[in-house]
Amino acid sequence: MSRLFPDRVLIALTPAALALVRVRGVFRPEIAEKRVLECDPRLGPEPWQGAVAALAQAAPALRETRANVTIVLSNHFVRYALVPWSEGLDRSAEELAFARYCFARIHGERSKGWEIRLSDGVAGSERLASAIDTALLQAIRACFPPSAKPRLVSLQPYLMPAFNSWRGQVKNEPVWLLLVEPQRACLARLENGRWSAVRNTRGEFEGPDQWAGLLERERRLVAAAGPAESVFVHAPHDAKEEEVEAGGWRFKKFLFPAPEGFAPNEDARLAAAMSAL
Repeated sequence: MSRLFPDRVLIALTPAALALVRVRGVFRPEIAEKRVLECDPRLGPEPWQGAVAALAQAAPALRETRANVTIVLSNHFVRYALVPWSEGLDRSAEELAFARYCFARIHGERSKGWEIRLSDGVAGSERLASAIDTALLQAIRACFPPSAKPRLVSLQPYLMPAFNSWRGQVKNEPVWLLLVEPQRACLARLENGRWSAVRNTRGEFEGPDQWAGLLERERRLVAAAGPAESVFVHAPHDAKEEEVEAGGWRFKKFLFPAPEGFAPNEDARLAAAMSAL
């Protein structure tokens, strides 16, 4: 077996579980390991503390594995906002400061303790910003010290790898992207390849009727949005038909590409981790 390329370890952190997939190979990747560790979402005052405790438990077993580690964060742990375009900002520090101001307008003083990242964007269009607790970032980094063989190479909000997988199917027409997790839905809209809406909300969204209700509520806030628009849905716990209609909306199921050894139905709890492959 060639060791020219390190393994890839993909880890998803959610309130109830840590999902880990170790992938070997580059041109024909194969799954070398997959497991799920249960965690307690009530372990501490923050919903991510149980997941980080599970990560601290799992990380020592990887210490002798030469691997690049990517961590995907459940949308339970992430806040999103659209940042308006501003001609007056010409440096990344100014753009980040403006994004922080946008979060502060929505969330107030508590946003001062958040780590904020801003996506690339087209000049003149809104950009997608994400924010997580700085303490969460620090706790994750502490699980992968510089002396260990596995390297933490990427930390991504769930919406980002999902969008990267979707973007090949997203054309210039208006389209909605819906990510469904237990007790959580993240809904985003793109028009001509540009972000025009994002909503990350708690609730039960177990099937098409609930998805349609969410779309109806959100489209009223978006100018020119209508039920004729395409909706791509990733709901790994819903293994029904690939296309379904409800409330005047047509939902198209989307599964992330996966290597040999991954079964979408049986391995539904690993789906968020696999989104980063």
